[in-house]
Amino acid sequence: MVSSSSSAFFLSVILQISLLWSIGRSQKTGFTSIDCGSDYASFYTDEDNIQWLSDGNLMSEGTSVVLSDTDNGPVLSTMRLFNGSQSKYCYSLSNSAVKAEAFFLVRASIYPGINPPYTPKNPDGYFRFRMIIDADQWRDVKITYGDGTWWTFNAYVRAKRSEIDVCFARITPDGDAPFISALELRPLPNTLTTTILMNGTNQFLNCLGHANFGVPQSGPSYIRFPDDTLDRYWTSHEVPDSSLNATQKTINMSTDSIDQIPEKILQTTFTHFRTIKSTWDDLQVNAVYYVQFYFSEIEPLVNTSGMRAFNIFANGDLLSTEGPIDVFARVGANAAYSYRKSVMSNATGDIVFNFSALANSTFPPFLAAAELFELRQNDALTPTPIVTAVEAIKTTLGLSRYTGDPCLPLGYGYEWLNCSTNNTGITTISLSNYGMNGSIPAELNDLTSLIEVRMNGNNLKGEIPDLSALQILETLDLSNNNLSGSIPSYLSTLTNLKALYLQNNNFSGMIPTALLQRSQTSLLTFEFSGNPSLCDSINTTECSPSQSSLQGPQPQSSKSRSSTWIIVGISIGGVLLLGIAIGFITCFIYKNKTSTLHNGTIHKRLSQVEVAESKSPVSPIMCKPIPAQGHVRSFSYREIEIATNNFTTKLGRGGFGPVYKGWLDDGRVAAIKVSSNISNQGSKEFLNEIDLLSRVHHKSLLHLLGYSNDEKQVLVYEFMSEGSLFEHLHGPHIEHHSVLPWINRLRIILNAAEGLSYLHEGCSPKIIHRDVKSSNILLNAQMDAKISDFGISRNHFISGNGLEPTAVMGTPGYVDPEYIESLKMTEKIDVYSFGVLVFEIVSGRPPIFESLPSKQTINITNWVKSSILRGIIDDIIDPSLQGHYNVESVWKVVEVALMCVEMPSFKRPRMSQVYRDLKEAMEIETSKLQDSH
Repeated sequence: MVSSSSSAFFLSVILQISLLWSIGRSQKTGFTSIDCGSDYASFYTDEDNIQWLSDGNLMSEGTSVVLSDTDNGPVLSTMRLFNGSQSKYCYSLSNSAVKAEAFFLVRASIYPGINPPYTPKNPDGYFRFRMIIDADQWRDVKITYGDGTWWTFNAYVRAKRSEIDVCFARITPDGDAPFISALELRPLPNTLTTTILMNGTNQFLNCLGHANFGVPQSGPSYIRFPDDTLDRYWTSHEVPDSSLNATQKTINMSTDSIDQIPEKILQTTFTHFRTIKSTWDDLQVNAVYYVQFYFSEIEPLVNTSGMRAFNIFANGDLLSTEGPIDVFARVGANAAYSYRKSVMSNATGDIVFNFSALANSTFPPFLAAAELFELRQNDALTPTPIVTAVEAIKTTLGLSRYTGDPCLPLGYGYEWLNCSTNNTGITTISLSNYGMNGSIPAELNDLTSLIEVRMNGNNLKGEIPDLSALQILETLDLSNNNLSGSIPSYLSTLTNLKALYLQNNNFSGMIPTALLQRSQTSLLTFEFSGNPSLCDSINTTECSPSQSSLQGPQPQSSKSRSSTWIIVGISIGGVLLLGIAIGFITCFIYKNKTSTLHNGTIHKRLSQVEVAESKSPVSPIMCKPIPAQGHVRSFSYREIEIATNNFTTKLGRGGFGPVYKGWLDDGRVAAIKVSSNISNQGSKEFLNEIDLLSRVHHKSLLHLLGYSNDEKQVLVYEFMSEGSLFEHLHGPHIEHHSVLPWINRLRIILNAAEGLSYLHEGCSPKIIHRDVKSSNILLNAQMDAKISDFGISRNHFISGNGLEPTAVMGTPGYVDPEYIESLKMTEKIDVYSFGVLVFEIVSGRPPIFESLPSKQTINITNWVKSSILRGIIDDIIDPSLQGHYNVESVWKVVEVALMCVEMPSFKRPRMSQVYRDLKEAMEIETSKLQDSH
C-alpha cells in the first residue's frame, strides 16, 4: 500500500532546480510571466523562448531582495518582500487575453531561500502570510524557514474585468511580511470540466495539486508546457519498476479530450497489489472538494472487460456509486478515460482514497494522474462607479501605491477607507496627516454614501469643490491645509452635517450666514479660525477679518502646533489631567481650608477656583460649593529634600518633571514629583489646582498627600508599592512576577472606569483627564486599579480668563485624534483614552509599537480594529495569558473599548454607560468561573 501526502504533492512542487528553465519551446499567446524583485530593465527570454517580465515597472512598493543562493536561475534568485504597513499589495495582471468572463490559471511561485535575510515571527519557524485574488481570500501560505523547496500555488479564476488582481498581505497587522518570487497567468478554455463547473457554481478553484503517478525513477521531475499546452505543473511520483506500467504507444485522446490531459502522462500508470491508498491531508475540515482521476489501460494482457475492475472509496464511503471502474470496458485499450466527483474532507481535514479491486478482477487497480481542487466562493468586486471614483481620488491625491479592490476582501480594503457592510458605498475617508498635495478631488461628490471625510493636516490647495450630493455627510474636516477661495454656501444645505472644520487655511470672503446660524443654535460644530481674510456676517457690521470661530479654542497652524506639542503632566508616563468647565457651568467654590503640617500648624489658604463667565445666552448651571475633603500638607522645599534624601531615588520622569521616591516623617512612602523649569506655572494657578485635586476622593483614584510651592512646585502622592500597571504589562514586573491573570485585568479595567465615571458624573470639580494612561493605573496588593496623577496643566486650567488650552496636551497614542485637530475639550476625550487603555490591558501592547522586522510604527487602535473587522480576537489577546481567559468576556470588553474610540466623538458613550457595560463583562466572567467550579 502506498500513501502520498498533500504536503508533498498537492501543496508544493519539489523540483530539480537544474531543470527550472525546461518550460517550453515557444511563447504562447496569453502567457504572462513576471519575475518578482528582478533588476532587469524590461524583460528577458529564457532558453526555451519563454518571456519573463521584471516587476520593476509593475510594482512600486516592497523591497527587492537578492537571495544568497543565486545559482537557481533568474526567477528564484530574487523576490519582492512587502515589509510595509499597507493592508495588501497587489499586482494587476493583464494581457490581450484578459477579458471579463474569461478563465485563467494564476500561479504564484515562492522560494524562501536556504538562508533567508529575515526570520519568521512565530518561533515554530514558519512564514505565514495571505494571498488574495480580486475580492477573494485565496489561501494562506505556510513555509518553513530555510526551506530549499520551490513552492507553487495555483488557482483557476474567471476574470471580472480586463485585469486580475493578485495580492499579498500579512495575516495579522504584526504578522510575517509576505514575499513572492514569480507570478504567472495562463489562459484556460471555457470547455474544461473545471471551468464548466466554475461557470455553473460561481466559484473559483484553489488547485491543490496536479499529480502524475507511475513515473519511472529515471523520469522527469515534472511535466508542463509544451507537453501540457495549458502549462499546468504535473508533479511526478516515481515508483519502482515492479509498480510501473509504461508504453510508447500512442494514446487515443479523443475518448476523453475535454480536460486536455497531456498524452505523456497517460503513457505511464501506477499499480500495486489489490489496493492503492492515497491520502490528501492538511485540508479544510468538512469542506467540499472536487477530484479528477485519469486512467489509460496500457497493459497488453488486459483485453476483455472485467479483467481490471475496482471501486473507489473516499474516507470509507463508496465514491464510484455508478458502478466499478473498468477502463477497458469503457474506452478500450490505450485510450484516455477520466472519473470526477465532489467529495468532502473529514473532521480532521483529510481525504483518504482507496482503490480496491473486485474479487473476480484479474489485475489490481491502477492510476495515471489525479487533480484535487478546493471550491471557493467567488465574490463580486466593489461596484464600478465606486472604484472609478476612488481611482480618481487616488490619482488626484498621489495615492497610487494603494492597489487592488478598495473595499474587499473584508478587512483588506484601503486603510483610509471605510466601506459599508454590504459593499454598496464608501462611508468614511480618513486621510488626516497623509502628507498629500494637490486639490480636493471633485469625485468625492460621486460617493454619496459618505458620512465622514477627514483630509486635515495636509498641503491641499485650491477651492472646496461641489460636494452638494453628500446629503448624509456628518463630518467634514479640511483644517490645516492651504485651501483658498470662499466657503461654499451649499454646505449649509447638508442637513446632516454636524461638524465642519475649516480652520487654518486661506479662505476669504463672507462666511455663509446659514452656517453661522446653525452653529449658534448648536446644530453644527463650526471651526474657521486661522483664516485672516474671512468675514463674519453676523458678529460684524463690516467685512473685516475674523480671528475666532464661534465655538471653542483658536487652534494654531499645523506647523506652529507641531512645534508647541506639550506633554505636561506629573505621572511617570507623562500624564495630564486638565481642569475644565463643561458646557456653561459657573462653579464658585469658597472655602478656607486648613491642613496640618507635622505638628498641626495651619497652612495658608488655597486660592478659590473661578470659572469664567460664559458669553452664551444660556443660563449657567450653578454648582453647590463643595468643601475640600481631607487634608493636604504644605511642605517646605527643605522638607522635600529631606524626604527624598536629596533626590536620590528617581522613579522616572514625566512631562511635569522628575519623580522621586520619598519617605515622610510619619513613615509613609510617597511619590514626589518635582516640576522642571519648563513646567512651572503661576503660583495662583498651581494652588487653584491643588485645591481642586484635594477635593477628589474615590477608591480608584490615587490620593494627593501634599505639595510645596517654595523654590519649586512639588506634588506629593501616595506611593503604590506594587508598581504600575505599565510595569506589570511591559516590565520589569512581568519578568519577575507571574502573568497578570485576565480576571485581575478585568477588575482593573472596571475600577478605572468607575473612577473616571466618578470624575465625569459628579457636580464636584468637573475634570477632563488628558490621558487615562497605563502608567497611571497603579496596582496595590489586591491588584485593584487606581488612577493617579491628575496633573498640573501649566497655564491651562480654566480660571480667570475662561479659555481652554491652545496647544495639544497629552501622550501620543492615548490622545483623541479629534482633539488633536480641534483642540476642543470634552469628556469624550477621556472616553477615547480609556478605550486605548483597555486595548493595552487586553493585548499587553503599548498604544504605539513597532512591528518586526519592518520597524513599522503601529497604532494599537488601528491594529485592534483591523483584527476585529476580520472577526479575529485571539490575535489581539496578550499571548502571555496562554488561552486562560473567557472569550465571551473578552469580546464584551473589546466591544466596549471599540465604542470608546468611535469617530466622531459624539458617537462615544458616557463613562457611566461604559462602567455599566463593563460590569456585564465581569458578570459573564464570574458566572463562568462559578460554573467551572
